[in-house]
Amino acid sequence: MAPANTPGRTGPRTGTGTADPSGAHGGRGDGPPDLRLVRLDRDTAESVLLRQAVLGHRPLPGQRGYVRAPVATLPLADADPARTPFAIVADRRPVADAGAARAACAGFGVLDRAVHTRDLVPDPAHAVLLRAFYVAPDWQGRGVGRASCSAPLLDGLAAEVSPGASELVLCVDEANHRAARVYGAAGFSFTGHRLFTGPDGIQLVMTRPLSTGGGP
Repeated sequence: MAPANTPGRTGPRTGTGTADPSGAHGGRGDGPPDLRLVRLDRDTAESVLLRQAVLGHRPLPGQRGYVRAPVATLPLADADPARTPFAIVADRRPVADAGAARAACAGFGVLDRAVHTRDLVPDPAHAVLLRAFYVAPDWQGRGVGRASCSAPLLDGLAAEVSPGASELVLCVDEANHRAARVYGAAGFSFTGHRLFTGPDGIQLVMTRPLSTGGGP
C-alpha cells in the first residue's frame, strides 16, 4: 500500500507509511492472513528478531516520497517515550529465528500518544497518532494494510499503549490516493483539515473512533 505521513515533533515525513492497495483481507496465497501486532519496545527474544527484520525493509522506489524506511523511523520511536513501535507479523506463532522473522514480518508502524496539535483533532489528549506505517513490498496487495489498521488489531494495541484514548488519527499525503482508500476501508474518515508541510506537500487528516479503550 502507499504510505500516509503524519507531521510531528521531528518533521513532516514521520507519519504513517505505505498502505496496502488491496481492499481484501487476504494473506500469502488465497486465504486471509493471520496477523499480529507485536510491540518492539519490549526486551523479548521475538521483539529482537523482529526489530532486525524491520530494519532490513526498504520502501519501493515509487513510494519513497511518501514514507521513510524503518532504519530512520525506528530509532526516532526508540528515543521518544511517547511512541510505541510495532511490527505487523503474518504468523500466529511466535517467530523463533531470524529466517522466520524475515518471512513473517509484513510491515511496521508507530503509535504516538503525544498528539500536541489541534490541527489534527479537537481533543488531542484523547487521540493516538498512527505514524511511520507501511506494508513491506512482499506483502503489498494482500490486504495486510487494511486488516492491520482495522479493529480489533490496531484498536487493541492503541488501547494498551494509551488506555484513555478514544480516537485514532493519521495524516496521508494528498497525492497518495491508494493509501487513503485503504485507510477509508479500515474505517478512517477525512476530517477536512489540510496541513501544509512546505516542500513535502499537503497532508490530509483522517480519524476514526477506537472500538476499545476510553471511547464509545
